[in-house]
Order: sequence, then structure tokens, then C-alpha cells
Amino acid sequence: MNSLYNHALKQSHALQKDLQAFASGQDTSAGLQGQISASFNTMQRAIDDYDNMAKREMVAVKKETALTRVSKFRQELQEMRKQFESVKAQKEAQKYEQNRESLLARRGGRPSDTSVPENPYQPMTRSEFAMRESAFHDTTDTQLDSFIFQAQNLLENLTDQHNVLKKTQKKLLDAANTLGLSKNVIRFIELRTAQDKWIFFAGLFITCLCMWAIAHYLG
Repeated sequence: MNSLYNHALKQSHALQKDLQAFASGQDTSAGLQGQISASFNTMQRAIDDYDNMAKREMVAVKKETALTRVSKFRQELQEMRKQFESVKAQKEAQKYEQNRESLLARRGGRPSDTSVPENPYQPMTRSEFAMRESAFHDTTDTQLDSFIFQAQNLLENLTDQHNVLKKTQKKLLDAANTLGLSKNVIRFIELRTAQDKWIFFAGLFITCLCMWAIAHYLG
């Protein structure tokens, strides 16, 4: 259970570091935003795994300590999500204001408060269309990075599961030889292991195909 706690703690520190870089303006790229979004999901899974293990703890003191840590992790994750959304909204508002001032400068100055508002149904100028297209591309890039990071995490999970299956197979075969189980049982275990291997490779192929499709059609 300590390994799960250390894993969740490591995810929390990494998230805080990325959020600090994003909030300070050190790195506001779409790649970092996608990485932060993917890290939120990874940390959520780590907290859930730690929570499930804590609920099965038999020692009362250790169980209470673990559940307290889980509650603290969940509160930190919620606060970091709020911070990310708040900073992200501020960055988008600043970018919109900068684009607006740039557009007004091209038109010959900022309009006064008493000026007549623009007709919202008039055709867009070339500059307005370029700004809207740029905003669309930024949003698409952010979503694409988020999809890619999630696919990478899924691929890593599949690889870990494959390694676990290999170790489990070895342990089962050793146990079978030790207990003197029949050859039919051993062949059944090997058959199930082979099926699990094909399921792993099928999942790996589908994941790679999805990553290729995302990069090809949305990139």
C-alpha cells in the first residue's frame, strides 16, 4: 500500500509543478495543457487504487491513516482542477483581449464608449476570420494533445498488464509443478495465457490505430 501512496504523491508533485509553470506563464503551450489534463486522469486512477487498497486494510490505525490521506489527495486534486480551469480562462481572456486590441489597431484605433455597436450579422473581415481560425486550431491542438497523452497512458497500462500476465503464468506453472497438477490443467492455463496474449496484442493494435487516426485526421 505504501507503493500506491508514493505513486499518488509523485503524481501530485508533478501536477503541482506543471500547474506552477502554466500559471506563471513559463510554459503556456497546448502540449503542457494536454499533459496536465492527462495527469489529472492518471492521478485520479492512482487515488482510486489507493482508496480501494485502504478499505481492505485490516489494521485499524493503518486504515484510518490511509483513508485520511485519500481524502487529502482528493481535496488537492479538486483544488488543482479549479486552479487549472481558472488560469486557463484567464489566459484565454488575455489572448482574446490582445487579439481584439490588435484588430482594433488595424482598423484605426479603439472605438469610444459612445460609438454605435457593430452589427453582429455583418460579414467577417479577413482579420476576424484569421483570428477565429487561429482560435479553432489552438483548441484542436489542445484536444489532440490530450487524446495522444491518454492513448499513451492506455498503451503503458496495456504493457504493464502484459508483464503481469507473464509473471502470473510463470508463478502458476511453478505452483502447478509443485502441487503435481495434471497436464490437462497446465495446458488449460497455457491456453488461457495465449488468449490473453492475443487480447493484449489486439488492444495494442487498436490503440496504435487510434493514435494514428487522431494524428492523421486531426493533426
